[in-house]
Amino acid sequence: MTPDRIGRYEILRVLGRGAMGVVYLARDPQIERELALKTIRFDQAEGSFNPEEAKARFLKEAKISGRLQHPHIVTIFDVGEDGGMLFLAMEYVPGGSFSQRLADPQSLTLHDRIRIVAEVAEALGHAHERGVLHRDVKPANILLSPSLSAKVTDFGIGKLLVGDSELTSTGQMVGSPAYMSPEQIKGEKLDTRSDIFSLGVVLYQAIALRKPFPADTLTTLVYQILHEEPPDPSTLRADLPSEFGVILRRCLAKKREDRYATATELASDLRSVLGEPVVTRTAGVDGSRMGPVRTPSAEAEPVTQPTPAVDTESPTITTGRRMGGAVKEAEKSAAAAPPKKKAGVPLGALLAVGVLVLGAAAFLLIRRPGTREAANPPEAPTPEATAPAATAVPTAELPVGLAVPTPLTLAETPVAELSPTHVARKTPKPKLTTSSVPTPLPTKAKTPVAVAVPTKVPTPVSRADYTYTVRRLVKVNVSPAQARVFLDGKYIGISDDWDGAGGGALLAFYTEGNHRLRMAYPGYRDMNVDVLIRSNAAEDKVSIEHEMEKGTGEGPPGPAGTFRRPHYRTVGAALFKVEPPEAVVTVDGVEMGPASKWVTDELFIGALAVHDVVLSAPGYEPMTLRVLVAPTTGEIRAVIKEKLKKLK
Repeated sequence: MTPDRIGRYEILRVLGRGAMGVVYLARDPQIERELALKTIRFDQAEGSFNPEEAKARFLKEAKISGRLQHPHIVTIFDVGEDGGMLFLAMEYVPGGSFSQRLADPQSLTLHDRIRIVAEVAEALGHAHERGVLHRDVKPANILLSPSLSAKVTDFGIGKLLVGDSELTSTGQMVGSPAYMSPEQIKGEKLDTRSDIFSLGVVLYQAIALRKPFPADTLTTLVYQILHEEPPDPSTLRADLPSEFGVILRRCLAKKREDRYATATELASDLRSVLGEPVVTRTAGVDGSRMGPVRTPSAEAEPVTQPTPAVDTESPTITTGRRMGGAVKEAEKSAAAAPPKKKAGVPLGALLAVGVLVLGAAAFLLIRRPGTREAANPPEAPTPEATAPAATAVPTAELPVGLAVPTPLTLAETPVAELSPTHVARKTPKPKLTTSSVPTPLPTKAKTPVAVAVPTKVPTPVSRADYTYTVRRLVKVNVSPAQARVFLDGKYIGISDDWDGAGGGALLAFYTEGNHRLRMAYPGYRDMNVDVLIRSNAAEDKVSIEHEMEKGTGEGPPGPAGTFRRPHYRTVGAALFKVEPPEAVVTVDGVEMGPASKWVTDELFIGALAVHDVVLSAPGYEPMTLRVLVAPTTGEIRAVIKEKLKKLK
């Protein structure tokens, strides 16, 4: 029977029934809002769910979902218990599920289906940054608002990557088999790329209107996921852009290292194929050392009706048996408020503006092509000297380890003349002359000119040996492999760290800008590479594969010694399970406290680079670890497990 009230919520009607309970449409009388009320009764748990496990899973869903705030994730309002029945009050999304829409091919255009998957990818990227895996990504867990905006729900079996008691032992199958990744089927440890595989299955289904692994039995399904490649969707639909074949292969790769490193990357590629701008991330990574997380309320959809998770297509399976036995638009940013009517501009201000314009024009005429500077172009000043304040990007809005782009002046070739694809061009290094330095304007003039006069001449930087234009990823494979790598003047590791193999990672850039890479090594000339990040570049990844020339370096050589590959990798955070627990953790020379402080609380290691982490304690030999931080690692956090040796 349908109850009249659960807790303070008035029950209106049943929305659906799941394996563990009922979802109701309810009303909150205190704020007069309709919402979805998901309930569960432990005395009616069936199958492999015992009452305690069912209760733990339900509370876990509330804990996981409560930390996620994103316009494409269902909002959790409240959790409680009434008469032995737990309930979860959540946003009601009245547009039905994605699985229902896919069952009716005419209800959504191809453009809308792809856009919905892109929105889900953005939501998963947000969840992954907060250490949350969904583990059950499927169309039934993607709800749609009346405006066809995606809302991801049911993080009930999502696994917190930290601070989570194991409710499922290794070897158990948790999730919906048709959307499982190979490692999930094998019962292996999961990371963010498992969700990307599952979303790849959803994308394939959205495009081809059939599943990539259409097996009739569980045994056949498992074999297909582990060993067979799905048919190319272009053979099923002739109107598909060729890019989808590449995107799907990266999503559905059997080896996780061959997949997209982040869900945000996938979302960006889908938006590009649709010809839509990439949606700005709504928040950065949540970490104990990062300060408050920005979540712009302007980007979120107004919560008019808050969401059930009713799965009629592919029920979630949780069993104790081993798998070997059966083995159109993008979400718009906040609309700009209409400009306020301004008071009249004073005459003095207009005169000042006029002087500025005249001064700028005079300055441009002085430096016009054809003068001495055209014959001897000035060397590019350092990025720090030329970066305008307007290019500063708030750290909290970028992925952990993301290098903030700092524009630099390319002395060799104007950006507008570069090909949309990458250009690897070697140029001779000219000798610096006095004519290469911009001549400062006099501090006084007969006619006032509003031009800022530098107090000192910027330090010139060398011309680039090579220039590359790329959308996002850079592989560094320079010889010698121990060459020190500097990004925009900051040391970030050695060449071996950034080749994407053997514990290394790729450099990743998510906003347009210009960057200077400098490789240095004793006995070799510096190698300078300019990397231009452009959203319209032809290639998503480029490889810098060159040999350094013998000679003398010009810039700082970097730290001395020979380095092995990084000991640990992370997107940005780390946990420390160290013996002894009182061992002091030092990151890049800064003490962060005892390791016991960071057993459950995350320590934010730093930005994109390989960082030196030292563990030390009285009576023990200190230990130095190299921890690589990059968004392409796919590992939400590093769990550093080390035992220090006692001094003899």
